[in-house]
Amino acid sequence: MWGFHRWHVWIPLGAAVVLSLIDAIATRRFSTRHLVIGLGVVYGLVHYIAQGKGWEYHVYPLAAFASVLVFAELASALSMRRWATAAPVALALIIAAVMLETKGAEAAAAAEGGWISDKARRVKAVVADLRPRLGPGDTVQVLDTTEGGIHALLRLGVREPSRFLYDFHFFHDVTTPVVRGLRAELVNALNARPPRFIVVFERGWPDGGAERVDAFPELRQLLDRAYRPDVTGDGYVIHAKRDGS
Repeated sequence: MWGFHRWHVWIPLGAAVVLSLIDAIATRRFSTRHLVIGLGVVYGLVHYIAQGKGWEYHVYPLAAFASVLVFAELASALSMRRWATAAPVALALIIAAVMLETKGAEAAAAAEGGWISDKARRVKAVVADLRPRLGPGDTVQVLDTTEGGIHALLRLGVREPSRFLYDFHFFHDVTTPVVRGLRAELVNALNARPPRFIVVFERGWPDGGAERVDAFPELRQLLDRAYRPDVTGDGYVIHAKRDGS
């Protein structure tokens, strides 16, 4: 939730937008193009605030329009106040380069021996456990959120019996009609088209472990009635359909 936890990033960007607008107005360069981009910034704010979700990609329209507006007056500022403008721009570029290098190092660490490689190993393990147990036409339902379940099914070329790729939406705001409806849809799909296996991943999102299934009584009852634990892996349990169920 980048917009909430890194709000300070927007302080220099917002200041730069304001300075750019002031310069355009003061030098009488404010034009229709500035107005259009300004409306884009307003749209970006509405796009983010109205949804109230806080995800980083909801900020992209605002960031895109704001970035255009920030640099709209750069050429004019350089021609009038070359060194006074060039120095802070150069400093900003250096800071951006350092931040990108730091972020790149974090990503490399995650890929090599971090959470990315952990998930990659889990995907391989799930594939290895499921492949010899699957027959033609079998389906598998995975219950996870970005823990590798869908990746494993993609490698296996296996479909799910429902439309649900992740399970986090079953475990928050559980008293609302929307979530109750999603829960009912999942259980109905599993009853109507029983998968050969249901894979429950240990780690939930944003929190919770395998015990989250206990907070979904209809799913818990279905697992107890029609399935049995077949394989326990590192971070997941594969439940196999009982004979005759």
